[in-house]
Amino acid sequence: MPYDIDDLNTLSSRLRSMRKALGVSQKKLAAMLGLSQATIARIESDIESLNPSYQTIFRISEGLNGLEKETGRSVILSKKAHNIMHRNIFSVKPSTTVAQAISIIKNYDFPQIPVIDPEGNSVGTVYQKDLLEIATRAPESVEETKIRDIMEASLPQVARDTEVLRLKPVLESWGAVLVVDKKKVVGIVTMYDVLKLV
Repeated sequence: MPYDIDDLNTLSSRLRSMRKALGVSQKKLAAMLGLSQATIARIESDIESLNPSYQTIFRISEGLNGLEKETGRSVILSKKAHNIMHRNIFSVKPSTTVAQAISIIKNYDFPQIPVIDPEGNSVGTVYQKDLLEIATRAPESVEETKIRDIMEASLPQVARDTEVLRLKPVLESWGAVLVVDKKKVVGIVTMYDVLKLV
């Protein structure tokens, strides 16, 4: 079945734009797909006269889609923890009251909040579930109870140059990791930060 001319021109423009966005030359694309550079050039500039087969168009389209996926993967793999971390960390101190931590959770809907001492060291973590437990079991105590009394172990800590790929298993288990420099907390990375790279 012959192509509609408008469809051909739209397709030609789309393939050309996609190739350029990926930073791939006609020569490189042709070599990857086992086509001639002249074929790629004509599809991009004079597709009407070439009238390529469906198989050729499909081959080029699939090749570009594959490159796009690989490019996206390489972007993710090239990132380090310090490239994607949040420097403005919402945290509480050991002396913070449960009521104050509940206020932060309500305003920002964090599943957990790091507990960081005045020197910048991570000393624990407080979770939504722990705050819910004390708020429902002993609501009269939330103004007096300190985070140090209910906090759990610190979130995992990684160096600034830790590769994103190495964060995956930690994020799957903990949901967030702290980024440290000279033992001081300088940022936090969550699963959402990695997903934003995709």
